[in-house]
Amino acid sequence: MVKFRRLHLFVLLGFGLAISACGGSSSSNSPGTPAPFDTANGEGVLASSNPVVIYATGASGAEIAEDSTVPPLNTYYMNTICPSALEPAQCTQNQTNLNTALFGNFDLSKDPIGNNPLGITRVDGVSITYGALNVGDVPDTVSGALLVPETDTVKGIILYFHGTVVQRSQVPSNFITDSNPNGNNGGILLAATWASQGYVVVMPDYIGLGIDTTNPHPYVVYDKENAQSGLAMVKAVRGLLADKHRLPMYITGYSEGGSYALQAGRMMQDNPRYASSMGVALKDVAPISGAFDLTGSQLPFLFDNVTDTGSPWFILSPTTTAFAKPFLSADLALSFSYYGEVAPTVIMQPAFYNCADSIKEICGGDGTLNGLYYQTAGVDDTSITLLTFNQAALVGYSATSNSVIPLLTSTYAQQLQNQDPTNPLYAAMLGADTYLFTPKFPLALTSLQMDSVVTRINSDNAFVYMTGQNPKGPYQELLVDNNAFVAAGLFTNGPIDHTSELPFMAVLVLNQFNLNP
Repeated sequence: MVKFRRLHLFVLLGFGLAISACGGSSSSNSPGTPAPFDTANGEGVLASSNPVVIYATGASGAEIAEDSTVPPLNTYYMNTICPSALEPAQCTQNQTNLNTALFGNFDLSKDPIGNNPLGITRVDGVSITYGALNVGDVPDTVSGALLVPETDTVKGIILYFHGTVVQRSQVPSNFITDSNPNGNNGGILLAATWASQGYVVVMPDYIGLGIDTTNPHPYVVYDKENAQSGLAMVKAVRGLLADKHRLPMYITGYSEGGSYALQAGRMMQDNPRYASSMGVALKDVAPISGAFDLTGSQLPFLFDNVTDTGSPWFILSPTTTAFAKPFLSADLALSFSYYGEVAPTVIMQPAFYNCADSIKEICGGDGTLNGLYYQTAGVDDTSITLLTFNQAALVGYSATSNSVIPLLTSTYAQQLQNQDPTNPLYAAMLGADTYLFTPKFPLALTSLQMDSVVTRINSDNAFVYMTGQNPKGPYQELLVDNNAFVAAGLFTNGPIDHTSELPFMAVLVLNQFNLNP
């Protein structure tokens, strides 16, 4: 078992003291701007903080748990990018291409994690619960994870929004530990790549995930609620950090979370009271493969029968695309059905929504996709993806005929394809096109050149729009060649794609943040 020592950067307060430290609307008022957090209803107020794990960055810190089965962070990262399934030459390729300027010359032969510049030997992993506001400003208690490097020299705070998951336990606060070896790998991965380099990492689980078993997760069209809940977590944990000076803040997110990262940056830009309330200064935003353009990119992508790589959608694997579409479409429809108060079968075909007899027992009490997504515990997201694909096959969907038209009722299919603003789901998607503003902060839109799940056209369209608004703006679009890195596959190894990019793209984002101190 991991043996806990004192959390170096934490003042571990009791609940009453935490309220005192984090309470109040804002430390600074700006004329014409509202208070960013509704602390009267608990938003941004810390409820609990519980030390879970201490990760050693390298062998020198391993004495914290000599009997631990969790490897040091440098070993974990090396095993992630060089799993045993890769050939030695493929492992060398991954290491060589990380040691380039775009990735900050992250030279694994010099052990940049265990032998990091700040001499950090340990990273503390802490689970957090705090107050947030759900759709309709309904108070909620949600969870998240915090990574704190044990150092007196903190570089700043990184707010990270994770990618799409359905299983409530596959969230950052479900740390990998000795007693929980099958936990979520996000915490330990980002401890290796970011916290080991001197950053405090704040990772919300999201409304409707983690400990919040009451609500469905308000999926991607509820960008403002999700961005706000992430900022509220920074507010909640800020009082725990020993450094009370205004810290640099960086925002990123992956996939679904990329959209929330961009929205969070916009909210901080529009209301300077966020920064003063959280005790931070926004330095950089760098989303990873984000779904910024729902109506102009993702929606047409879903309706198209995608069978070729390259233009117009720039995907790597049509098969991956075909399996992802029903999973993501059902998640969107189910979430909007709940919060938009629209019956599921008004949006989805009944034969798609109602589980086949062969799987009804794992589809919750009502035997539907709603039960599969929100009521069934212990079914992993890969299984849910396969089961949803099989449901889609019942209405004529297949890998070679992968338009989502047959999954939807004729009314919704027609209105969404026609971009009808009177359709409530389309109107919600239109309101969640998060790129339609002019950032005043440094922004790096990072993506793979070819992405089979979130088409890179999202980043292309966002970059074209923003540079059109401000040609001299501090914007970059960074597209990584899929062939630069190799990932292990079920049947064969091959170039990285959407689901295997994060261990590499996290290093690229680290470099962006290091360049903007």
